[in-house]
Amino acid sequence: MATGAKYYHSCINCGGINTDTRNEKGLPCEECLAQEQLNENIFESLKKKGSLKHYQLYWNFQQIYSMFEKFFELIFHKPMTGYQRTWARRFLLSKSFTLVAPTGVGKTTFGLVASLFSALHGKKSALVFPTISLAQQSFERLNQFKSKIQNADAIRILLFNSSMTKSEKEEFEQRFLSQDFEILIVSSQFISKRKDVLSKMFFDLVFVDDVDAILKSSKNIDTLLQMIGFSEDEIEKATERLRSKNKENGQDTVSNGSKNKGMLIVSSATAKPQGLKPLLFRELLGFEIGRFTFNIRNITNIRIKNKSNEKLLEIINILKDGILLFVNTEEEGKEIVKFLLENGIKIGATWNDFEKEFEFFKEGKLNVICGVSSYYGKLIRGIDLPSRIKYCIFWETPCFRFLIDMDKAPRFVLERVFVEYLDNHPKLKEYFKNVEYLQTEKLRQLVSKYISYEDYSKIVNKIFSHLKLTDDGKLIIPDVPTYIQGSGRTSRMFGMNLTKGVSILFEEDDTIFESLKSRLMFLLDEEWIDESEVNLESLIMEVEESRKSRNEDFNVNDTKSRLMIVESPTKADTISKFLEKASTRRYGKLSVYESITPEGILLITASKGHVYDLETKKGLHGVEYHDGKFIPYYNSIKRCMKCNTQFTDELDSCPKCASNTIDDKKEILKTLRELALEVDEVLIATDPDVEGEKISWDISQYIKPANSNIKRIEMHEITRYGLDSALKNPRQFNTNLVKSQIVRRIEDRWIGFELSSKLQENFKSYNLSAGRVQSTILGWIVEREKEYAKSERTFTLLKLENGYSLEIEGEEECERVKAEVVDQKIEEIPAPAPFSTSSLLSLASQKLNLGVQQIMEILQFLFEHGFITYHRTDSTRISATGQNIARMFLEKVGKKELFLPRSVGDEGAHEAIRPVKPISPEELKELAYEKYAQGISQNHIKVYQLIFNRFMSSQMKNPKVLVQKVHFRINDIEIVKDIPVKIEEEGWLEFLPMQIYPLFENKDYSITDKRSYKKHTIQLYTQASLIDEMKQKNIGRPSTYAKMVETLFKRGYVFEDSFRRIRSTSLGKKVYSYLSQKYGEYVNEQTTRELEKLMDIVEEGKRDYQEILQELYNDISVLLNK
Repeated sequence: MATGAKYYHSCINCGGINTDTRNEKGLPCEECLAQEQLNENIFESLKKKGSLKHYQLYWNFQQIYSMFEKFFELIFHKPMTGYQRTWARRFLLSKSFTLVAPTGVGKTTFGLVASLFSALHGKKSALVFPTISLAQQSFERLNQFKSKIQNADAIRILLFNSSMTKSEKEEFEQRFLSQDFEILIVSSQFISKRKDVLSKMFFDLVFVDDVDAILKSSKNIDTLLQMIGFSEDEIEKATERLRSKNKENGQDTVSNGSKNKGMLIVSSATAKPQGLKPLLFRELLGFEIGRFTFNIRNITNIRIKNKSNEKLLEIINILKDGILLFVNTEEEGKEIVKFLLENGIKIGATWNDFEKEFEFFKEGKLNVICGVSSYYGKLIRGIDLPSRIKYCIFWETPCFRFLIDMDKAPRFVLERVFVEYLDNHPKLKEYFKNVEYLQTEKLRQLVSKYISYEDYSKIVNKIFSHLKLTDDGKLIIPDVPTYIQGSGRTSRMFGMNLTKGVSILFEEDDTIFESLKSRLMFLLDEEWIDESEVNLESLIMEVEESRKSRNEDFNVNDTKSRLMIVESPTKADTISKFLEKASTRRYGKLSVYESITPEGILLITASKGHVYDLETKKGLHGVEYHDGKFIPYYNSIKRCMKCNTQFTDELDSCPKCASNTIDDKKEILKTLRELALEVDEVLIATDPDVEGEKISWDISQYIKPANSNIKRIEMHEITRYGLDSALKNPRQFNTNLVKSQIVRRIEDRWIGFELSSKLQENFKSYNLSAGRVQSTILGWIVEREKEYAKSERTFTLLKLENGYSLEIEGEEECERVKAEVVDQKIEEIPAPAPFSTSSLLSLASQKLNLGVQQIMEILQFLFEHGFITYHRTDSTRISATGQNIARMFLEKVGKKELFLPRSVGDEGAHEAIRPVKPISPEELKELAYEKYAQGISQNHIKVYQLIFNRFMSSQMKNPKVLVQKVHFRINDIEIVKDIPVKIEEEGWLEFLPMQIYPLFENKDYSITDKRSYKKHTIQLYTQASLIDEMKQKNIGRPSTYAKMVETLFKRGYVFEDSFRRIRSTSLGKKVYSYLSQKYGEYVNEQTTRELEKLMDIVEEGKRDYQEILQELYNDISVLLNK
């Protein structure tokens, strides 16, 4: 159900203003088409009225796509696959691209059909194949296709075949030079030999069936580009741009020269293209040569601790066939191969004649083939044999071995040691702020200068306590990429199926195994099964079954193409990495990542945040009133590239600095609409909160008229699991959430604009602003300062002989304190709840001395990079998935008996902020140094540590602590304290230690130190306590806590003193005084809280949002007349 809002630029016909009601129905605006029509009648109605504009393009596209569909079905008597539907749309939109897909889904077939369709429409095509035989086969297939189509007899197909007779060659040459053809079929070699002629011809379509062969020569790339219309000068200029970008590390842009050119469609590469020339495709045509990569695996990882030849033989005899055996050295491998041969195993080895041995294995003459587990080993990379390779066995974990002696240690060891040392020497740390930029030998000299050998050894043992340190001074780190590559041979795409694989690791050392396990979990979300827990016979059946079904059993309608839109480019990049992007394209200002999933093609891109916001000119600050309804007008967000001012109104220049260089989100919306035409379905995956729902709705308003199949998905964590869960649970938009956000924005605009304008007028300053929440919080700060000033008291701190400190009010002359233990019992201490946004901001600000805005940026990074769940939440709930993460970690560290799962908060969609994997802060630090996790700073680690420790504590047994109730008497003063004196059971104190004091006796304790001082009983706000207050008083939301506090600093209303306490400035006091005296009813706590409740009611669908807007309007009307 639509909201009635109006959106600029969203009319699919004229590009003008349209309502979301009509956008939802796929209709143009009322000016273009007054009466609502069925979709199939829109074109004719617009044409009849004489108002047909851009809709013609979309109608033409749908018509020609429908023609292509029928054309394809006429030839093959079956519909296109999901892959082919996407390729067809791109082809019909005149896009150049890479065909990325598994073998056997019709890449070559598509190229042939596309050339034939082009020929029927008077266009020329060139088809390039790696060999003459493939060219010949394609020539024959094209002629077969031709025979099924009416009016296709006139299509001239010209084939070059090196085995032609002399007269045939002469005829070919005459036809080739005179361009007497619609379709030219040649080999890659022909492109190289005849580039002088081909470069002067123009083809509307060039299809390259095997791009690897073409990429062998950089001149071939120039020839292909010239064949679709690029001049030598354009290619040379693009090459120079690429050279300068490589030097400057600049941004990629698609050349405007790609307009009015032909299309280049290439089949995916098997090897990664090298050098500068392949980048010309990105520079001139907006796409990169893609590779079919499939990073989704279906592998069971099994550990066997008992490492013996006999056990290996037993396992191989059970598995029987299709086994890769990886060893750490050739010498070790020879011994194992000898043993297995002697015991009747048909095994070959890569250090003999690899090609011959592998061929025997491929043919089934060998059951096992053995190789060295090196990242570039012959068995690790470059082989793809899903029908034969079913199992792999690692004879020990593949590992890196580093010397850790100070004189020989690698850079990452020196850097970690020096950073650890600096953390304990703050003054020195101030001097060495950028250790990561020091040259290795300079770093080695500094380590040697400041750290003794004894301290160096202690630090090494501390920071690498989770890794294996040998007696001969070596650090052993699992070679995870090699394990992933090697085990990945067992689970590949086989036709359209993902085969099941089994990877068995013989590893005796628990430390090495746990290191591998945690890294594999971090990178792939894969778990391990112990030998005792697995049924090998059942696994073998699963492995065999996955290889039985082939393409003929596959329903073409099961695959589809989807466009997933997220908010942040970082998030899009993170998702593409764990899916392993197959191709990247530049569409306007957007990077579009293409990945292959079992369901088909997934395109991932980002809207780069909000795209629409209320304009300011129409009605009351962007909201008009018609026929008893409030109608908000949303315009695309613009940003001045010179002064960074953001605005929404339709202006030719920046309202602040008059610059004409404006970045308009309208361009991103246009790109998203164009991308939506390529796919079967659009999934909008903006943040899982009210604000994210509104952003997704805004995006859909521009896209829906072009592709009505749009759904909303929510990713609560940026992991494989999070993506999987989101893709399996698409939903319709929640318009109650959208309406709630509309109310919030309108209220903020009405009250904010009016109060701000009055402030600016009164104080003669345009930098001032006001709003309900912002001004209410300012009031708290000003009033708290007054209370603080009146609350000064004298206190005395007494330190007793047993180390316990006691604070009393006033000054007391005394030398002893009488203590009496009045009760003593063992208490169970409840586990703390995991973090919500407010509690985390509060504690992190307090503990880490960071501003709340900085903390939110760190949380955003941790979320978008797949380390924590969504960080804007009021929930303290932990899901079953979260509970399992705690269980896995406690099992890993041998503390399984302490696990006690708790949901904690109320059931709902949202969770508390928690880690998404069982990775400790220490492990995260290791992953950062090993470059598996990029961009991690010390502050990221510290915030993650707070989250991790609180989360783990919430899922553990409660500690039992002996607590003494002690009665203290100091002169006439009596104080009773509950004091923890002994831990009986550790529980969650493992992660959140508690201070324990010595046992008290019934006696007088002497005072060893006494200090009197003045302090205030009412404290000034800190950023931490201000967030707490907002949460407790229900002012603001998780997404606005930090922003509100930041605004007060930005406007110059408040500042932090040397103790990081918030104080109001002279301006802040004056602004609050003015607002509270003249407009107090709008900026007080009660009305602000009531408004929050109203928005919650709209969110829950309990009241019409128009009623709430009417109440707000009545409210603002009084303000307008003041």
